[in-house]
Amino acid sequence: MASFKQKKISKGQTLADKLNKARLSQDLEWEEIHKATNIQIKYLQALENGDYNELPGDIYAKAWIKVYGEFLGLPSKELLVDYKIEKALGDRISKIDNPQPINKPNSFHILKPKVIKASLISILIFIFLGYLGWEINNIIAPPEVDVWEPNNNFKTTDSSIMVRGRTKAEVQLTINNELVLLDKDGNFSQTVNLVSGLNNLQISAKKKHSQANNLELVILREVLQ
Repeated sequence: MASFKQKKISKGQTLADKLNKARLSQDLEWEEIHKATNIQIKYLQALENGDYNELPGDIYAKAWIKVYGEFLGLPSKELLVDYKIEKALGDRISKIDNPQPINKPNSFHILKPKVIKASLISILIFIFLGYLGWEINNIIAPPEVDVWEPNNNFKTTDSSIMVRGRTKAEVQLTINNELVLLDKDGNFSQTVNLVSGLNNLQISAKKKHSQANNLELVILREVLQ
């Protein structure tokens, strides 16, 4: 068995180089070292190859370096310093070669094709539903009627009055339940007979499937004495 006499380490060598050179210089076999140090051969070889990631942990690595170095007659403190430096350097290189994926903020996920596609579909559906709602409301909503003349509470001595106004061309318009003809633009002009005193003109406008828009005009016919 080799003595524990420390040997001088030359500058510029790695920890693995130092262990390997010391073992070869003493012509030691792996089995012999294993029996003397109780370190498994695969871990001895990992130390000599600088494969520190093959070791079960940092605590084991440092303990085995100390035991193996002393067995070979090398200064264990210097070997542990070498290990610390080389391990840190190796970890840094490993991080550069195998960068960890960066978790992007949620705002970046918005730019993913699937998200963009889903957003566009949602927008189109929203527009379609809005348009459909507008169309349905346009169908069932009471049509607008604009009566130009006469004004409500109008007074006259005439036996009849001309009612003029405008609505939609497709509207069915009645005044006092009498159908009123509309021109192509929805304009109407209808003569209505008046009785003495108060006259309530009932104007009703309705489309095919809509609700009715009912208006009332009060006209006072004064009789001259």
